[in-house]
Amino acid sequence: MSFRKSIWNIGLFNGFIKTLIFSTNFFWAVYFNALGLSGVEIGIFMAVYSLTGFITILPSGFLNDKIKSKNLITIALLLFAIECIGMSFFHSFSSILLFAVIGGIGSNLYTTSMDSLLYKTIEKSRVTKQIAIFQGLNYLFIGLGVILGGKFLNSSSDMATVFGNLILITGSFFAIFAIVSIILPKSITTNFEFIKYKADIFRPKVLFFMLIMFLFSFHYGAENTSYGLFLNNTLGLSKEASGIYMGIGILSMGITSVIFSNSLKKIEVKHLLYMGLFLSAVGHTFMAMTDNTVVSLFFRIIHETGDAGMFVFLIYGVSQLFHLERVGGNASVITFTTIVGGAVSSMIFGPMGEKYGYGAPLVITGIILFLSLLLVVSFNKMIFSKS
Repeated sequence: MSFRKSIWNIGLFNGFIKTLIFSTNFFWAVYFNALGLSGVEIGIFMAVYSLTGFITILPSGFLNDKIKSKNLITIALLLFAIECIGMSFFHSFSSILLFAVIGGIGSNLYTTSMDSLLYKTIEKSRVTKQIAIFQGLNYLFIGLGVILGGKFLNSSSDMATVFGNLILITGSFFAIFAIVSIILPKSITTNFEFIKYKADIFRPKVLFFMLIMFLFSFHYGAENTSYGLFLNNTLGLSKEASGIYMGIGILSMGITSVIFSNSLKKIEVKHLLYMGLFLSAVGHTFMAMTDNTVVSLFFRIIHETGDAGMFVFLIYGVSQLFHLERVGGNASVITFTTIVGGAVSSMIFGPMGEKYGYGAPLVITGIILFLSLLLVVSFNKMIFSKS
């Protein structure tokens, strides 16, 4: 299969899956709130969902170096289907936690497997073009998913019922795409040798890279627990308007990720990192410091632009840091650090949003992003050294 066909197959397949995921992603907290769950319970759900990464991210990453990634993607999609279909019928907190574990495993397995497939498909000599294609499609479909999800949820005032219908539909499509995954290209595999992975990871530049991604991931927990509720409760947006708000921001990521990917031919990678953290921090902080929807959306677009820069930096960095045959396991270690950051922040910001307002977690994690930028600028030689 040619490079062009492979990268487009991966990009489009991932795009459709992201549409399904993000048609519900930012609305889970709103759904659980409609079911009567407390802020603490919502935080626990998000944390449990993230904490499944502790038992699945690293093993699944190493598995991707032993087993073809397309086969693991099939399993992940079936787990997604079980989560969504099951949660559409069972609403008790205990059953929700059970499906959180199933869905969390599916989510982490899909993430590591798709990342591994991408890294093993792209060619270092054409990395910028390939990142641009993949990321452009990724955010285009995510944005469409959020907009469509919001429009669907706005069709009824009964959030519990309409969201239940939506996850039943998405769960059914996950099952269908588990079959469609046969179109994905095959990935190379290798023999597992722990000592080589250890040597890859325990380098100063890689460890510092992991620290920055850990701090960056703190804003994930704030978004998971407070973003949708901030739009509903603070800005007073309907579900459809919330979807449009989120979708516009994410669609902007599709455009800027292409720009950032192509800019790597002209600017230094460290400048992309500085710009990404700065814009992400500014946007995340100030989007939550206003009750004006237009002003908030403006800063949200700035934040998403920064995130696009960071995700391009992440893909480029991983593709350059690690050997192709071990990139699945090594990339999973990076992902693991972001899972830990997201889980810890979910446990913190779930209760905080309920008690102090849903904008507070967004502002605080924006400040953390600023501190991350200062750390990167102060110790940039750690990550951009030749060793």
